[in-house]
Amino acid sequence: MSSLSLALCGLLMACGGEKPAPTLLARVGDKSIHIDDLIAFERAIESGDSLSAEAHRQHLNTLVDREVLILEARAQGLETDAYFQQVLAGDIETKLAEMMFNQEVAERSEPTPEEIEAAYATGDWKQQVVSVELFLPDEETALRVRAEILNGMDIFEAGRLYSVDRLMHIPMGGAQQFVYSKQDGPAEVVQRVFQIPAGSISSPIPLFNGFVLAYVAEYRDVQRAEVADELARYVRKEKRRLLRGAYLQHLNKALNLQFSSTGLERAVAHLSQLKADDSTPLPADSNAVVYSYGDASADLGTVVGLMQGPARRWPEINSENIVAEIKNTVLPNLLMAANARERDIDSSPEFLAWKSWRSEDLLLSLLRKTVCSGIEVSEDEVVSHYRKVRRRFRIPGYARVRDVLVATREEAVALKEAVENGADFAQIIEEHSLRKGSKKGVFRVFALQANKYGSGWMNYAFNVPIGQLEGPVQAEGGFSLLEVVERVDDAYYSLDESRVRSAVTRDMQKIKERSAFNEFVRDVRARRAEQITLYQDHLAAVWERP
Repeated sequence: MSSLSLALCGLLMACGGEKPAPTLLARVGDKSIHIDDLIAFERAIESGDSLSAEAHRQHLNTLVDREVLILEARAQGLETDAYFQQVLAGDIETKLAEMMFNQEVAERSEPTPEEIEAAYATGDWKQQVVSVELFLPDEETALRVRAEILNGMDIFEAGRLYSVDRLMHIPMGGAQQFVYSKQDGPAEVVQRVFQIPAGSISSPIPLFNGFVLAYVAEYRDVQRAEVADELARYVRKEKRRLLRGAYLQHLNKALNLQFSSTGLERAVAHLSQLKADDSTPLPADSNAVVYSYGDASADLGTVVGLMQGPARRWPEINSENIVAEIKNTVLPNLLMAANARERDIDSSPEFLAWKSWRSEDLLLSLLRKTVCSGIEVSEDEVVSHYRKVRRRFRIPGYARVRDVLVATREEAVALKEAVENGADFAQIIEEHSLRKGSKKGVFRVFALQANKYGSGWMNYAFNVPIGQLEGPVQAEGGFSLLEVVERVDDAYYSLDESRVRSAVTRDMQKIKERSAFNEFVRDVRARRAEQITLYQDHLAAVWERP
C-alpha cells in the first residue's frame, strides 16, 4: 500500500470522536475528484510509494485537466460525432465479447498438473534452440548479407551493419538472440530453426514484410522445471482454443445462426465485380440479408464492406470463402456480444463503469484529433529535426584488417622481422595465428568491439596508417601484428531513405501536436477557471498529518 493510501486509511479511521478530514480534492463542473480517484490514478501509472507533495499536486492537476477537457469536448458536441459513435459502438461489441470470453473460456482454462505433465511427456519440451537473428527489409538484402556471413563475417557484426527494426524498418544496430521451444512463435521462424543444425544459418524467412536470417547458435537440453512457465502458458492456450471453439458452436445453435444462400450469391457476384473494378457501386438490393443470428442480421452492404479486402487475396471468390472468413473474423465477437446482452451483461455495474470511462477516453482522443487536425510539418522542420536525431540512423564505421595473433611479444617481433625480410604475411597468418577465424584473411572490426580485441589493438586498428604492418601490440589473447586494409568512417542513413524520412517526419509531427495540445489545455483551463474548485488544504492534510 502506498504512503498516500496509508495516510488516507488513518484519516478515515480516526477515533476518539475526531472528525475525519475531507476526502474531496477538487470539483470540475458537476464532477468531484476524491482522494481515492488520485490513489487509483497514481497506482495506474505506477508512480511509486514515496511521492512528494508537488508530485501529488501535479497528478491532481492532470485529473482536473482531464475533466475540463471532457467538458470542452461535450460543449463542442463531439458526443454526436459520427466517428465517435461508430468507434464506441465497435468498442462496446468488443468489450461485451471480452467479458463473455473471460466468463465462459478464460476462467475455465487454467491447466491442471496432470495436463501439464501430459504436455511435457510429448518430448517437444525437452529441447530448446538458441537463435541469433537479423531482420532485413527485402529478400535481395537478406541474400547478400547471408553470403557475407557465409564468407566469414561475424553474425553480430552483420547485425550492427544491416539489421533493421521489424515494424518500422529503421536501423536497429544489432542482431537479436532468442531462445525457442518448439511450440513458440512466430511459427515461420521457429519451425525453420529447429530444422537447422547448430552452427548453420537459414535462408531468408519471410516475416512482417521483411526477411529473417536465423543463425542457430546451439541446442539445449532442458528440464521440466526450466520450462514450467512456458508449459503452463501452452496448455492454457490450448484449453482456451478448445473451449472457445465449443462455446462458439453452442452460440451458433442457441442464436440460430443462418446464412442466406441468395444473399451469399449476391455477395459473391458483387465482390467479383469489385475485384475487377473497385469503383463498382453497391447494387440496389444492398440491404438484402446475408446472415442472421438472434435478433440481428447483416445485409449485403455490410458484408461486402467487410469482405472486400480479404476477397482480393482469395484465388476464387465463392460462398465457402465468405462464410469461412465471416466465421473466423467477424462472428465470434458478434455472437459473444449478443450472448452478453441476453444475459444483461450490458447492464452490469462493471460494464457501465467501463462504458463511461471509454466514452470519456474517446472524447479526449477526438478532441485532440480536432485540435491537431491542421498541423503540418515543413521540409525545413524535417531537416532540422533530422540533424538533432541523426545518431539514431548511424551506420557504424569499421576497419578491415588482417592480423597474426601469437602468445608472446618475442614471437610477434620475430614474425615481424620475417615479414620485413620478405616472408608472405598471409602465409605467416595461416601458420601461426591463434585468432579464430582470422586465417580466412581480411576481417571487419567495429569500434564497439574493444572488449573482444583489446583497447590497445582497437586503437591501432582505427588510427595507424593503412597498408602498413604495425605492432607488436598487446591484444586479447596475446600479441598481434596487424595491417589495416581499409577504414570506413561512420555514415548515416539520410532523408533520401523513405523509412528515415517517415520516422523523422512522424517524430516532428508528434512534437508539434503535443505542443499545440498543451497550449490548448492551458487555454481551456483558463476559460473554465470558474468551473474549477481545488481543495489544496484537503490534499495537504494527507501528507502533512503526523
